[in-house]
Amino acid sequence: MKFLDSNIQDYIGDDFEVYKDSEGISYIKFDNENWIRNEDEYAKVFLGKCSVCSPFFEDSFTDFVYNKVLVAGLGFGLIPNELHKVNECSNIDVVEISQELIDYNNSSGHLNSDINLVQGDIFEYITDEKYDLIIIDTIWDEDEMSEEQVNILTTKFLNTNLNNNGVLYIPMKNKWIINK
Repeated sequence: MKFLDSNIQDYIGDDFEVYKDSEGISYIKFDNENWIRNEDEYAKVFLGKCSVCSPFFEDSFTDFVYNKVLVAGLGFGLIPNELHKVNECSNIDVVEISQELIDYNNSSGHLNSDINLVQGDIFEYITDEKYDLIIIDTIWDEDEMSEEQVNILTTKFLNTNLNNNGVLYIPMKNKWIINK
């Protein structure tokens, strides 16, 4: 679920900028030239609600029920927003490495305050919480994360922070790892 573009503040910072194009649609552009457009499709694809996309995404979520979610990576907060507003998840924690991005999202006011934002690196983040779903949304293409890093995250979260039948999900790597 996208945000109202009129609720998203323009911003120029050290690590990213937020601006509107000629049609009034908001973008966040990072210093590495990656960008996110404020649109419905992004969250829908990654949360399995896109029937014309790769079947991996939709098939992964078939019959999967979840309520408590940890998301690694914030951006505009499109995925956490979808989890909160549409999926009605009761607990959404987001780990974001950039304090500047957290501060922007907090001050902009477009992200629901029930979504818990935590500054940290997902590889170093430690919590006692248990989740039904952990989404790793920190990479832009599959080559940005090695299999060694996938194994580190799997070892870190399976049997530690995932409920039984909970899932570690890395969409850009097409990884759906179930905690049995």
